[in-house]
Amino acid sequence: MSKGEQVVDLKFVAARGESVEVCFEPVGTTFSLSDGEAVFLRTAISNVASLEIVSWPNGIGVWVPYPGDYAIIDSKGNEIDTL
Repeated sequence: MSKGEQVVDLKFVAARGESVEVCFEPVGTTFSLSDGEAVFLRTAISNVASLEIVSWPNGIGVWVPYPGDYAIIDSKGNEIDTL
């Protein structure tokens, strides 16, 4: 993301008492979440319209424009991966 560009954190969360896998494509980075756990995709706000988000029982697929500059953030605000 270029300096001064507005960013947004998009939240992906497992429902209480449930589990879900969140997969970020096209690289295939996957996180297994359970019982309210969440991860966030940090990206430039200008990228939001280009994201493709697909869900199915116990799964969420997030397709990002690639190459790009994306960070995966945990619920404590720590960067845990980059795409």
